Amino acid sequence: MRAITTRSLVWTVVLISVVVTAVTELRIAGHGSVSLSAIAAYAAFFVNIACSGLGFRTPEWRWWVANFALSILTMTMIGAPTIPSALWTAGRVFVARHLA
Repeated sequence: MRAITTRSLVWTVVLISVVVTAVTELRIAGHGSVSLSAIAAYAAFFVNIACSGLGFRTPEWRWWVANFALSILTMTMIGAPTIPSALWTAGRVFVARHLA
């Protein structure tokens, strides 16, 4: 069995972040339902938490503990299931407020 590396876990988190962001942006544009967006967000959140759990066995375990805690915080506060999607949301809000 191949060992799980931080690199593969990070790419998994990035991939699920891109997918959930795309689904959310399509919903905002009127192409998709709220339920599909919610299902994608919760699925991304649980995959992200699973990646964090697997990351506890890597040398970078402290980063994965931080990812775990921050993901719970971002999901609770703004509904963003991963840190990259939370950064995307924060950037989108920042740009919208300063361009309006």
